[in-house]
Amino acid sequence: MLLKVEGISDRIEEDKLHELFSKIGVVESVTIIRDIYSGRSRGFGFVKMSSQAEGEQAIRELHGIMLGSRQISVKATWYQQLLQGEMEFREWLAENGSDVLRRVGVEKGMTILDYGCGTGRFTIPSAKIVGRKGLVYAADASSPALGRLKKEAEKEGLANIETVLCRSSDVTTSLRDESIDAILVYDVMHEIDDAEGLFRELHRVLRQDGFLSIFPMHIGTEKMLGIMDKCDLFRFRDRYGPPGYQTASEILNFKKVSLNF
Repeated sequence: MLLKVEGISDRIEEDKLHELFSKIGVVESVTIIRDIYSGRSRGFGFVKMSSQAEGEQAIRELHGIMLGSRQISVKATWYQQLLQGEMEFREWLAENGSDVLRRVGVEKGMTILDYGCGTGRFTIPSAKIVGRKGLVYAADASSPALGRLKKEAEKEGLANIETVLCRSSDVTTSLRDESIDAILVYDVMHEIDDAEGLFRELHRVLRQDGFLSIFPMHIGTEKMLGIMDKCDLFRFRDRYGPPGYQTASEILNFKKVSLNF
């Protein structure tokens, strides 16, 4: 069972967490999330216990206790795996969204599809970049998430976002053929059952000179590249991440393969 531990003092190291949770049961791994550049603790981390029962016991006994000078929170997390460096990269990506989007090719006036947008972590910065003459389609299967996104867009004064409610069992959208300049699929591929169907749909709506950008959280770069090679609808263009930093999953950018033979 994977637990998220919050409220960790920057003086606490992995071995201290390991010692604490080992009093409950077998600890398989401990990871404190750190800033990619400075290496300083971001105040939270993950502890993987060997069983569900031990994880639940750890929550009961350790949630709310003082560790060093701070009170910690211990709770179950929906993450079922923690690939090397992914959480640090995910946090970095969220904090540097605008810079990353510009780096991968999002520009003023573009039409963007943010597939699996959630509450708009990348929709909002994309809308700011493309400006009034651009448009961002925010597609997600969660109506409450899209509702929160709409409220955030209103708060930011953004009128260039259109939400698209997808069915959880269907990867198709209602968008026109070749109507999109760039597609973002960030931190959502692990939730897609029909990857082949999704890529057929994204190929349909993407303009011939457009690009597809994927952050394959929980899947990893190498496996994602293999999936894309197999579907044979997109070709690898380049990858992006913080200079000098390596992680199991990077941002992967692809160009569309023409099917006009």
